[in-house]
Amino acid sequence: MPFNYDFRMRIGAPRPTVFERLLRIEHLSRWFCGWSRIEPKVGGSFKFGGETCLLPPEGRAWETTIDEGEVLRRFAFRWPIQSAETRVAYELEDGPGETALLHVTHQMVPIQETSCGSVQDAWRMCLGNLKSIAEGRGDSVRPDHSPVSSPEVRLSALIEATPSKVFDAFVNPTDVAHWTSGGVSHQETRVEPRVGGAFFFGSAQEPDTVVEWVSSRHIALGRSAEPKDRRMRFDFEEKASGTAVYFTASGFRSGDVDGIRRQRGRWSDRLVCLKNFVESGAPGFTNAYEDQVRET
Repeated sequence: MPFNYDFRMRIGAPRPTVFERLLRIEHLSRWFCGWSRIEPKVGGSFKFGGETCLLPPEGRAWETTIDEGEVLRRFAFRWPIQSAETRVAYELEDGPGETALLHVTHQMVPIQETSCGSVQDAWRMCLGNLKSIAEGRGDSVRPDHSPVSSPEVRLSALIEATPSKVFDAFVNPTDVAHWTSGGVSHQETRVEPRVGGAFFFGSAQEPDTVVEWVSSRHIALGRSAEPKDRRMRFDFEEKASGTAVYFTASGFRSGDVDGIRRQRGRWSDRLVCLKNFVESGAPGFTNAYEDQVRET
């Protein structure tokens, strides 16, 4: 069965600025792909490729065709994936103040998982980076299609803020719910900032337990349910331009390639959301994670 993806986002930049970031090749290489060639007109060719593509190209590059466009407001392109005719559409409206409301759909996609995790999380990574660069900030974690080589996930992100400000995003349960969900949360969240305290977002039936908690330096979490050897760790290191956040998840079963990929993609998206939340006050998504994908 194919899948339809639907993302709604508020971006703190005027609509013309966001539209330019959707089409110009120097911007596309920072949020959507490694390289691109585009003829910005209906019927024009849109080719893109590179290691940071949302989906790894079938061959040297993806070859798509623009089939709809309205200057500064919308454009769409046909994207053949595994012999299926999928379609991506971007629509922009003016938001309150100097903001833009972006609606992105990707319809009739034949897959839900890819080599960097889920297609949904890959899209969210890309759109989170689009928000950041449109607002005049730096890009962050990109889709990682490299082969799984060890039974753990290691990720890093540079956030333009002090370690104490980044660490604060882990202390307040409302903040944790906000950035881990991307902006709209229906999940129960608890944070007890002490060794032995509970730390969870999502299922209260399987909370993590705080193993280490050193303010502005690191947090380590252990599982209270199976698999009990699973661990997550966040280290915060001050840099000249902000704070490096190093994330490690370990304790995966040997050979659990799909599980490792899925967690790599899920936490890559969360780190992009964390960056946007700390730097701008909001991850940006205005529809809930569970509402962003539907099986047709």
